[in-house]
Amino acid sequence: MPAPAKKPRTARFNLRVNDKEARLIRMGAEHRGVNITNFILESACVSAEHEIADTRQFELAPSAWHKFSKALDKPATLKPRLKKLLGESTLLEQS
Repeated sequence: MPAPAKKPRTARFNLRVNDKEARLIRMGAEHRGVNITNFILESACVSAEHEIADTRQFELAPSAWHKFSKALDKPATLKPRLKKLLGESTLLEQS
């Protein structure tokens, strides 16, 4: 969920919805305990963040690419706590 806005909201988006969509959005906002504007804004921001995070192709400046490549080339280091965590059974595996 995005952090509360620190600057006044000045940009405006207008959208049209059908009755079923309006009811669904209203119910979702009520369930979350926020007004419809905040519900739509938070939902859209989370969706946008996921969409951006799923980007498979990205470009870097040559200096940033060098740093990135160098980090990838570093040998792996053993992380005992991570190894222990990944060795534990999950809730689905436990009976």
